[in-house]
Amino acid sequence: MKGTAILEEPGTPARATAALAFESLLEAEQAGLLRLARRLVWDAEEARDVVQATLADAYEKRHGLKELQAGPAWLRRILVSRAMSHLRRRRVWNVLREALDGGTPLELSPEERFVGAERWRALGRAVRALPSQQATAFSLRYLEGLELDAVAEAMGIERGTVRIHLYRALKKLKAERALEGETP
Repeated sequence: MKGTAILEEPGTPARATAALAFESLLEAEQAGLLRLARRLVWDAEEARDVVQATLADAYEKRHGLKELQAGPAWLRRILVSRAMSHLRRRRVWNVLREALDGGTPLELSPEERFVGAERWRALGRAVRALPSQQATAFSLRYLEGLELDAVAEAMGIERGTVRIHLYRALKKLKAERALEGETP
């Protein structure tokens, strides 16, 4: 039957191997996708919803993925697109509900942990105030640690445009003293 899932179709061993490889890709990337979604939508429950929608989209479009090595970037791009659509619909870039959820090392004193938590909250408030493209580029680059090319691919824009968004985001964050003179 045309349009049925690969796993339900009787087929060649190569097709079964491809289906297992795709499932392995999804399993391997799910935790990273959830972390990224949480940084982009700033809410744990909404992040899980965005990841589920991303995985459903990926499964529907799995035949378009020609090389499994490109899978992680392909999944991030689907997730970023889903997250931005979600945020546009809800118009929440300026009213995100949570501050950054950054951990501090356990060996710090209570005072140091408090100061660190306050700095993360201040950064979270400042990132919430950024335009969506700048906030997304900043989150992908500095909070997720992606390279510029990976950020550009995930956002579906040119590398130079990512650099412009990052420059403007850093300039605003420094002006608000959210980075306290540091460039992440």
